[in-house]
Formats: sequence, structure tokens, C-alpha cells
Amino acid sequence: MKTKKNKSMQPGVCALLSVSMLFGAGASVAQASQDEAPALKVARRLAVPAVAVAVAPVAMPMPAPFVAASPPPFQMRKVAASASAMGLSADAGERLRAYLDENVRKALELSAEAREAQANWKAAEYDIDQAKGQRWPQVQVGVSSPSATFGGSGANNSGTRSASGNLAITTPVYDWGRLSATIDSRTETSKAAYQAAQQVRQKIAYDTVSALLEQRRHQAALEASQGYVKRMEELVDMLSQIVQSDRGRASELTQARARRLQAVTGRDAIVAKLREVQVSLVKLVGEEVQWPADLAWEIRPVALQDALIAGAEHPAMQQARAEAKAAGLYAESVKAGRLPQLNWVVGKSTQEDSAGNKQPWSTGLSLQWNAFQGGSGRASERAAFERAAAGEEKAEASARDLAYRLRTSAEQRDAAASRAGEYTELIQETDRVRKIFYEQWYHLGKRTLLDVLTAESDHYNNQSAQVTTRFDAEAADLRMRADSAMLLDWLRGAKVL
Repeated sequence: MKTKKNKSMQPGVCALLSVSMLFGAGASVAQASQDEAPALKVARRLAVPAVAVAVAPVAMPMPAPFVAASPPPFQMRKVAASASAMGLSADAGERLRAYLDENVRKALELSAEAREAQANWKAAEYDIDQAKGQRWPQVQVGVSSPSATFGGSGANNSGTRSASGNLAITTPVYDWGRLSATIDSRTETSKAAYQAAQQVRQKIAYDTVSALLEQRRHQAALEASQGYVKRMEELVDMLSQIVQSDRGRASELTQARARRLQAVTGRDAIVAKLREVQVSLVKLVGEEVQWPADLAWEIRPVALQDALIAGAEHPAMQQARAEAKAAGLYAESVKAGRLPQLNWVVGKSTQEDSAGNKQPWSTGLSLQWNAFQGGSGRASERAAFERAAAGEEKAEASARDLAYRLRTSAEQRDAAASRAGEYTELIQETDRVRKIFYEQWYHLGKRTLLDVLTAESDHYNNQSAQVTTRFDAEAADLRMRADSAMLLDWLRGAKVL
């Protein structure tokens, strides 16, 4: 069968194959070391195993070649650039943003955590109204039933023969700023609750978009894996036909079947991970999410400087600052509450005295002062001031941690994007190597099937590595948007970076 194929080949192709065989045999070792194959150069940079071979680039037809489409490299920029400068389609990016925003809105509507944070914020708003209400006159109304006195030393016990009512109106006159500090403290507490609710919304948005990114990652990996499985099945089918006429090559069929089983196992593992992500999306969004076949993941990376500027106004920072300010104002309120409080009091009672006369209206100033509390007031004041200091330290520590996370994510993103580009070059070279190995095995018998299977495996592994590094870069960029609190703004179109 080999002789028949060789006779059908063109003379030019045979000449090229002869040159390839000479190079494969090591006839020109010195020259091969000087003109090293690009695949080996790229492999050394990536620190991954590569097939050591120096062959002439021969283009030959292959029956049903395995050429799996590789995803485009994720191009990074150190600074923000226009979409056209990066080769990204503005329409594709807008479609992706709208699709992600639609799913995030569903997740926010479904989330009980978001509703809880919203309720906490509303409760803090009502606490402000409660403190403001103390500035107004406080009206107290009471009713007393008829009463009698007994058990005393007097000869005749007396009592009231009818029910009576009383009215007391107390208006704060001067409290050393206690009520004002209380209102301001609760206002800052409400701001902190609002920022906490915003953090919850940002977290839900990040979890949703991150799950969609993982879904797209596993789908891309599944596409490469399905191509690898298909190629192994083609080799098994071809060897099955060969073994029918040549029983001596049964071992090659066994090797091919083993590699096919490995490929199928790897594909099934990817499918299992994809299902896990889909379950997570159902939990977040409330329904099954299918990624549109015509929608590519194209997002212009955010610049580190823009992320650092936006991170200064992160909800976590604002919450920490608001909590620190609220604690300081509460300390001022406690301090003012230890001083004498001056109130204006107006009172009226309908109770009659022993002579049957009704009580008149009364009004006057009332001074109240907790002169001694065993040191509890002073301790409460100092505790409030210490909580304010702790809040300031928390805000400063959060700012440092955020800046570190943003810089780390930027480095990881750029490194992963660079490696994805190198893998693109390596994939092109290993694709040529596996084609040549196949031709040398199938047509000339100068390669073993193990060499062919190894080349196919290396090519697929490089494809998988490129998918991983590319989406690692996307995930790092997504973390930067979430950590700098720009994710929701970007999804809504309010701030596009």
C-alpha cells in the first residue's frame, strides 16, 4: 500500500521528502543548531516540552486533517486605548456588555442578599428620622383611675373619686449639641449601610460575570478537546482498516485506542466542569444560561491608573470612612450627654384636690444632670473615640490592600496575555510538526505512530494552555474592574474604560 502511494506522488514532493529525511537523520546537525526551529525557541521561553526535530517545511495533503481553531490572543495594553487601536469590534464589545448586563440585572433581582442589604440601608434611614424627631416637643399623655388611700395614721383616708388625666410637654432647649451629633452620626451610619449595599451589588455582579467567563472558558476548551477526540477517532478508524490486512500493526491500533480513551476522558472532565458552572449560573440568575454561539468575549482591558483612581472611591473605602466618622460623632454625642440638659416643660392635670379644685397649667425650665455614673459615661465616650480611630485605620489598610490587589491583577493579566500570544506562535509551529510527522509515518514509514500521537498530544496541550492563559488574562482584568468598583458602571454604560 505504501509503494502504491509513493508512485502516485509528484516528483517534486518526493524530492522535498528526501530532503526532509536527510534532516531527520541528522545529516546537517551543525546547520540545524544554527537555524533552530521556531517551535523550539518558543517552547524554551514557555518552559514546556517540545518535540526536538529539524525538518524541512513540506506541505502535503492529509486525509481529514485535525486543524482546531485557536481563539485569538488577548492583546494587552499598559494604558487605555481605543477599541479600533486594539483590533476589537465596538459592536461586538457593546453586544457583550449588553448580554452581561442583562444577566447581572436578573441576578440582582433574584438575590436575597441584595434585598437584605437594601433593607438594612432603609432601616438606617429611619434611624435618622428617629433622632430628628427628638428635636420636636415631646408630648406625653396619661390617664389615672380613681384611687383611695388607706393604711395611714390619719383618721379619715381620702382619695380621688373620679378618673383624671395629665399632659406633659417637654422641649429641648440646650443640650450641648447632643442631638445634632446623634443625627450626624446616624447619617454617616446610613451612608455606611448604603455603601455596604453597593458592595453586595458589586459582588453579585462580579460572581455573575465571572461565572459567565468560566462558562465561555470551558466552552473554548471543549471545542479544542472535541477536535482532538475527533482526530484520535480518525486515526483509530484508519488503523482498524490497516490491521484487517496487516495483523502485524495491531500494536499501533492499541496505542491509538489508548490515546482516544485519554482524549475522551479529558473531554468528559471539561463537560463536567461546564455543567458545574451552568448550575452556578442557575443559582445566580434563576434560569439556565446558554452562551450565544455568535458572541465573542471581546473586552478592552482597563488601564491600571484608571483602576487606581476609581479604587479610591470604592464602596469599601467609603464605608470604612463613614463608619469612622459615625463613631467619632457618636463619641461627641456621648460626651455632650454627660453635661446638664436644659428642657422647657409644660404640664396640665385634670385631677382635683381635696377641696374639689382643678389643677392649673404649669410651665418652667427643667435642668437634668447625671452628676455621677460610676465612670460609665466616661468609659462609653472613650470607647466611641477608640472605635473612630479603629475605623480610620481600617480605611487606610483597605486602601493599601486594594492598591496591592489592583497592581497584582494587572501584572497577572499582562503576563497571561503575553504567554497567550506566545502560545499562538507555538501552536502554529506544532501544527506544522504534527502534519510532517503524520506524512513521514503514513507515507514513508520513517516515523512511529508514537511520534505521531505525541505530536498530536503536544499540539492539543498547547491549544489548551492558550485557552487557559487567555482566559486567565480576562479573569484578571475582570477582577480589576470589580476591585475598583467599576464593574456595574461599565455594565450600565455609565463609565466605559
